Amino acid sequence: ETEQPTSQPTPAKNPHEDTSKHNAIRAMQIHNYKLGRALLLNVHITHHGGTTVCNAMKQLGHAPEGACNRGDDWPETVPKYRPWGYDETDENAKALRNVYHFISWEFGIIPPTPLKEVKWESPNLVSFIVMKDPIDRRLSGDATTSKLFGEEADRTEEQWEAFAKYDGSINFMLTRLTPDHCGEEGENATIACLEHGKELLRRFTFILDIQCLEEGLEALANELGLPIPDVKKGRGRTSMSARERIGNDDIYDFIVGRNRLDLELYEWSKSLSLVDCSALDEGDFDDDLNVADAGDVDQFSDAINYNYTLNATDYSDDKFDAEDDSVFNNQSDSKSTNEELGSEISLASNNITNQDNINIDDRESIRALQIENYKKGDALLLNIHITHHAGTTFCAAMKHVGNTPEHACNNGDDWPDSVTQHRPWEYNETDRNAIELRKVYHFISWEFGKKPRSPLVDVNWESPHLVSVIVMKDPIDRRLSGDGGINRMFGKEEERTEEQWEAFAKYDGSINFMLTRLTPDHCGEDGENATDTCLEQGKDLLRRFTYILDVRCIDEGLEALAGELGFSLPAVGKSSGKTSVTARERIGNDDIYDFIVERNRRDLELYEWSKSLSLVNCSALEEELFDDDDDNNDIINNDDDFNDSAGNDGNVL
Repeated sequence: ETEQPTSQPTPAKNPHEDTSKHNAIRAMQIHNYKLGRALLLNVHITHHGGTTVCNAMKQLGHAPEGACNRGDDWPETVPKYRPWGYDETDENAKALRNVYHFISWEFGIIPPTPLKEVKWESPNLVSFIVMKDPIDRRLSGDATTSKLFGEEADRTEEQWEAFAKYDGSINFMLTRLTPDHCGEEGENATIACLEHGKELLRRFTFILDIQCLEEGLEALANELGLPIPDVKKGRGRTSMSARERIGNDDIYDFIVGRNRLDLELYEWSKSLSLVDCSALDEGDFDDDLNVADAGDVDQFSDAINYNYTLNATDYSDDKFDAEDDSVFNNQSDSKSTNEELGSEISLASNNITNQDNINIDDRESIRALQIENYKKGDALLLNIHITHHAGTTFCAAMKHVGNTPEHACNNGDDWPDSVTQHRPWEYNETDRNAIELRKVYHFISWEFGKKPRSPLVDVNWESPHLVSVIVMKDPIDRRLSGDGGINRMFGKEEERTEEQWEAFAKYDGSINFMLTRLTPDHCGEDGENATDTCLEQGKDLLRRFTYILDVRCIDEGLEALAGELGFSLPAVGKSSGKTSVTARERIGNDDIYDFIVERNRRDLELYEWSKSLSLVNCSALEEELFDDDDDNNDIINNDDDFNDSAGNDGNVL
C-alpha cells in the first residue's frame, strides 16, 4: 500500500515577499469583506486588547457571544477547533461569514497546530493581529499572577525575583506565532526564530498597535467601509513605565533579556502597523489597555488553583483567558542561571502544573480537533484505567469497534517496535507515540494499579492525536471491590470478622486511591490529612482529559462515547442478579464505615466533583440501578492484580 499524503499540506512559498502581490491579495480580501463574502478574524494573543476589539466588532455586526470566540449559532459544518488547516480555510471562512462578520481566535496556550498552516492568503479571510510591548504584557494583571507572586503594588523583592524567573510567559508572542514554539528558549532564542515570527506577521491583512488601539480600530473601520465604533478608553491609571513599576533595574533587565526577541518582533511590527502610534499628536498611552485589556482581569479565571477551588459551573467564555503556556511545556519548575538574581526559586511548590490556566474555549477547540482526528484515523483513543474502574468492560466494548491490544487492551504482540511500552509517556513523545499506535490500534488502555512511574500531568493530553477517557467511581465502592489479594489479607467480605474489618479499614494501601495515582506527588496518601491543594491537582488533571465517564452508568456512557466518536457498539449486557446494598450495609458497622469515608474524603470529593464533567449524568437517568457487575467484579481472577499493585510503595489495589 502506498502512503497517503497528509491532509493539510504546508502552504506554498510566502506570497508577501512580493509586495505587489501582497497588496493585490489584501485588496481582494477587503473587497470581499465589503461584499459580505469574507470573514474578519482577530488573531488574539491573550492580553492584547481582545476584549476591546470584540466589544467594538459587536457594534458593527453579528459576532459570536461572549468573547467572540464561538457561539450557539456556530454552523455545524465548521469545526470549533483552531487554527484551521490550509485546505479548510476557504470553506470555513465562507460558512462562518454567512452567520458572523467577525470572530476571534484567542491563544493563551500554544496553538495545537502551527498558525503558518492557515491559508492567510484566502480571499475569504481578512485577518489582523494586535501587537503589544511584551514587558507591558508581562505585567498585565490577572488573578493567577497575583496568587503566585502577590499583588503588584505589594510585591516583595523575592516575589519579583520569582516573577522574573517564571518560564510560563517567556517570549509569549513568538512561542505562539512560530511553528516550533522557539520563543520558549528565552534569551537563547535565535534570529531564525525571530524571522519565523516576522514571516507570519507579513501574511496577516492588518497589524494594529495597542498603544493607539482606538485609532487603529477607527482606521480598520475606514478600510473595511464600516462606521467608527465607540471604543472606551481607560481613565485614571498612571503612566508609569515597566521599569518604574518593577522598581528594580536588575530584575527589569533580566526580564528584558529573557524576552528580547519578543521585544524585537514588537518594534519591527510597528513598521507594518495600520497606524503609526508614535506619529500621533496625542501621546498619552492607553494605560487601561496596557495594564490589562479592558475586561481581561474579569475574564481571567483562578484556574491555576493555588489553594483555590474552581467549580465546573464557573466555566464560561467570559471567565477564561490563559496567561501560562506551561500546559504545553512539560515544566515542573522554573530555574535561572542568572546568578545576579540569587538562589534558584522553584515554582513547583506553587503547584504550577502543565494544565494550569487553559482557556475554556481553547479547551473546546482542542477537544473538537481530537474528536475530528479520531474519526479520520489520525488520533488514538486511550483509557486511563484506575484498577476496578470498569476497565474490563471498556476494553471488551472497544474490541468490537476495531483492533486493540490483546492483553487487557494494555499491550499486544503487534505493538510497534518504535513505541515504548512504558506508561505514562513524556510530553515530547506523546504525539509521535499516539500517531504510530493509531496505525495499528484504534484504542489502548493504561491501567494504574500501582502509582505511575512518572506524573500523569507530564503527558501532552492536549495532543490533537490523542482522545483520552477516564472512568470515575465512588471510592468506597471501589474499596470494597473484591480481589484475591484483599481476600487473603482480610478474608472474604461475606465472612469477614469485625477484627478483620478493622484491619481492612486501617490498611494504608488504598487510601485516596485515585488521587494517589492522578497527582504528581501522590498526595492522596495523606488520607484524611490530604489538603485542598491535593484535591485541586486532581481536578486540574481531569479537566485535561477529553472525556469523563461515570461507572454508575457505564453502558450509557459508552453509548454516548460511541455517538461522539462516530462508531457503534453491540448491546452490553447488564448484571441483573446482584443486590444493590450500599457500602455502609456491606460493611455492617457505622464506626468502621465512617472511618473509611474520612480517610478517603478527598477521593470522595473528587468523584462527586467529576460528575459535573461526566459525558452522561447518571443521576438524571430513569434507570437508577447501579451496574454492580463493574462495581464488584471489574477484574476477575485478581491474584495478578494484587501482585501488580504492590509496587515499591507496597500499595494493594
